[in-house]
Parts: sequence; structure tokens; C-alpha cells
Amino acid sequence: MLISVLIFCDPVHDNSGVELLNAYKNQTLPHAQFELIFVDNCARTAIASAVAQFNDVDPTLNVRYVALDVLGRAACVNAGIALAQAPVIAIMADDALPCSTALASHLGFHLENPHPLAAAVGPTLFREALRADPLRRWLEDSGTLFGLGMRASYSMWPQNFFFTGNVSMKAAMFDTVGRFNTAFPWITWDDFEFGTRLIQAGGYTQLVTGAMAWHEHFLTLAERTGAMRKGGHAAVIHERIAPISRSWQPMLDRAQRRRHEALMPDDASLPLSQRVPRFERIFDRAFLEGYEAELKGERWDLDGLVAST
Repeated sequence: MLISVLIFCDPVHDNSGVELLNAYKNQTLPHAQFELIFVDNCARTAIASAVAQFNDVDPTLNVRYVALDVLGRAACVNAGIALAQAPVIAIMADDALPCSTALASHLGFHLENPHPLAAAVGPTLFREALRADPLRRWLEDSGTLFGLGMRASYSMWPQNFFFTGNVSMKAAMFDTVGRFNTAFPWITWDDFEFGTRLIQAGGYTQLVTGAMAWHEHFLTLAERTGAMRKGGHAAVIHERIAPISRSWQPMLDRAQRRRHEALMPDDASLPLSQRVPRFERIFDRAFLEGYEAELKGERWDLDGLVAST
């Protein structure tokens, strides 16, 4: 066993897991060299059933489903780390369909690079059919979705970028950096906070293009607005954990200056260039409101909120 793959089950996603399991079945890396561990704290019964059926049909794929009674993605991933048996650990989103070379590329990076704190990030991209949606295309290209535009970063990768959608690291890294911080009770910013500790410890990330995955992401303007509101809450949590450069301060300042202006709703009949300023103001306002609510110790604004990874 050379690489353990941890897959967190997102409570908002409704994919059955069959297509995802087939993507791992079709990896060029031999099945004996990797294991899949689905970690689930939200009773995704469709995923559990898909894993059980897959094990019956094709037992060569080492896959297990683990139901957990914990809060948040960080706690789920930490549980998966404790279960992992391989010297390299990959963390993948349940809506990231890996290309056939993904696991071999992740593993190859670590076999060739002895640095104990080097992490490999695979490009995680929307298919062209999904990019036909102007909102989705702008979110990806502008970097608003992940914090950087992956398509634009192939030639100049920021080595301080980290996320848990498609990443791998040596298992021993966690002995130095620690595990994911369970102060984050949502699927938001726990990976960002881990990344700051990784960089502070002397680590870095590298883009590995052969580890590409297609991003089959549930996405609407309302869902993204909810994610930004959660992000505002998470920013306060992050600030309370440790002093940090507040890269989100310009967003707060923009929203504060215009908080008394009415937000214009999206209008799909407009060209994208006219819709983007509306998107930005909606997101800035949601981030500010979440930030201020968390400062006051209030989380009622998150009740019933739909926000995916």
C-alpha cells in the first residue's frame, strides 16, 4: 500500500458515488497500491450503498466507508488520517473526479521529492460544458472559487496555496504541522488554516498537472453567497487561533463602505462584464455580515444555509 485516499462526504452534494468509484477503479496505479477511505458525518446513504455494491462486484479495489459522529470536515479528515495505512495521504473532494493518472502522479511526486513538507496539488477544473454557465466560468477564472485561478496558474504556481479538494502529502507531515483544526465546524477554511501552518513550518505546495480532476460542483449564486457568509465567520475563527496577515481586509473594507447601498439582483440577460460587479458586491456583503455575526458570537444566520465546498 503506497497511498491512502481520504474522501470527505459533503452533506450538500447528492452524487451517488458510482461515477466517483469508477474513476478510481480506472486509475493507472494498480489497485493494490492504494486504498480509498470515505469519511462521512452526514449519513450519505447513497455513498455507503455504492461502496458496498462496489466491493461485491470488484473486490480488487480497496475501498471502505466510515460513518462518523463528529462535527465538521476537519474532524472527519483527521479521523481518516488516523485510519490511513500508507506513507502518502491524498485528500480529495467527493465531487472531484480524478483523471486516470491522478493517483500515479500524486505518488510519483512524493517518490521523486524527498522534502517531508512538500504537498502536491492537482488541478481541479470544471468541464467545458459546465463553464458554459457564466457565473461558474467567472468563479473559476477569477480565482473567487478556490482563492486562485487554477487555469491561469499553470506557469506561475503560488507555493503557499493549499486546499483539500485534490492534494497529497507524506503522512509524516502531520507529525510536524499537526492535524486539521476542529475549531472550524463547517466545510470552510479548515484547509486554509492548515496551509498557513504548513508554510510557517517550511513547507510548500507544487502543482502536479497529471493529478487533474474534473470538478462536478453543485453551484448557484445563492449557494456561493452562503459560502461567502460562512467564510466571514471562519475568518474570525482564524484570527482568534493565531495572528495572521488579513488578506480579506480589503473585502471587508469594500463592503463596509457600501453597506447601506441596496444590492442589485443578478440579471442573466446582462453580459458577464455587467453581472460581475453585482456578484462581487453580493459576496462582499455576505462575507461582512458573516464576519460581524461571528464577532458578536452569533450564528443564527447560518441556520438552513446551503453552502457547498
